[in-house]
Amino acid sequence: MGSFRTFRRFLRPEAVKLALATRAVPEGDLPQDFDPESEKNLDRIREGVVDELCGLFEATACVSSRSKLFKDLLNREKKAVTAVGGGIALPHVRTLQAREFVMCFARSIEGLPFRAPDGESVHLFFGMVAPPYDDRTYLKVYQHLASFLIDPEHVKQFLEADEPGVILRLLDIFR
Repeated sequence: MGSFRTFRRFLRPEAVKLALATRAVPEGDLPQDFDPESEKNLDRIREGVVDELCGLFEATACVSSRSKLFKDLLNREKKAVTAVGGGIALPHVRTLQAREFVMCFARSIEGLPFRAPDGESVHLFFGMVAPPYDDRTYLKVYQHLASFLIDPEHVKQFLEADEPGVILRLLDIFR
């Protein structure tokens, strides 16, 4: 676990999405009283992001029930916001729905309000799920990923990636 090369095995190509479908302001006709900062809209955004992340986790075949994972991940997000600031969120949960530790990556070009401590929109979502008994891998990956993303140059490279393979290579390159 000494390098990020090891982390690459947890993030599979099918679990990378460069453009989230969830939007800060939904498309279509909006009511005149629509408030993008309302709790209702913020909840809609959070649920949309969590649902898309669950789809990425499901694509890895490492989760047993997408709907149960959705509930677990959303409940975890309600307990404590996983946005860490700087445009980054690390949604994570230990759950019986995970067959093994697995990651996903999703990006929002426009940025989404996700209750970040700095009040900034979140662009990069690094999701992680692990079985309840897998504390060691889960915590180690979380710590290394968080410290890795402190560097603005690393964040910039994830923002500028133009294909899923670039995201995977970024985790190979950085140690």
